Amino acid sequence: MRLDRLIGKWASWGKRQVREQFEAGEVSVNGERVTEAARLVGKFDRIEVSGKVVQAEIRRVIILNKPLGVVSATKDPEHPTVIDLIERPWASGLHLAGRLDRYTSGLMILTNDGEFSKSLTEPAQKVGKRYLVEVDGVIEQAVVEVFEEGMWFAKEEITTAPAKVELIEDSRCRLIIYEGKHHQVKRMFARFDLKVIALHREAIGGIELPDDLPMGAWRELA
Repeated sequence: MRLDRLIGKWASWGKRQVREQFEAGEVSVNGERVTEAARLVGKFDRIEVSGKVVQAEIRRVIILNKPLGVVSATKDPEHPTVIDLIERPWASGLHLAGRLDRYTSGLMILTNDGEFSKSLTEPAQKVGKRYLVEVDGVIEQAVVEVFEEGMWFAKEEITTAPAKVELIEDSRCRLIIYEGKHHQVKRMFARFDLKVIALHREAIGGIELPDDLPMGAWRELA
């Protein structure tokens, strides 16, 4: 948004009054005096006029290790939410960059930066999500091959991008998928009559869940 328009809206000033503030050197952005009225500013730029704060929202990116039983929502009448775990006054201003169902644990990212959130969740970005999966049977090579070729989902009318599978044990693997369809991992294994009995997200793109972040705890990224 243009700086002069933002200030005018904040103070209910006309163009002349706003211009006078710039001419008098009363406008600063991120601590630096600004004279360019048409300068474009973002949501997280700190703006002051005559020492008064016009805008000072802090950009926040939170990683959280979601426990089982907690819902991926900002509010829920029956269950604790990921927002409830943060317990900070500013937590209500966060939104979820992707979700996990109530019976899946692991990495969640919460932020007040809409553009950053889109960079992780928009399908066109093809951001990989890595899961540790345990099923109630043997993961045969045929399963791996189908996952790595891509799988047709009739409900969404899509073929999934080729997944990456790393077998750990007969019934455990690491799986990277590039979509976020409803219960996608569970539906993929169900095609082979395998029930997912444990599902834990370890990473989203280049953001890893730290080994030292306890279940239910959160951390703010720099």
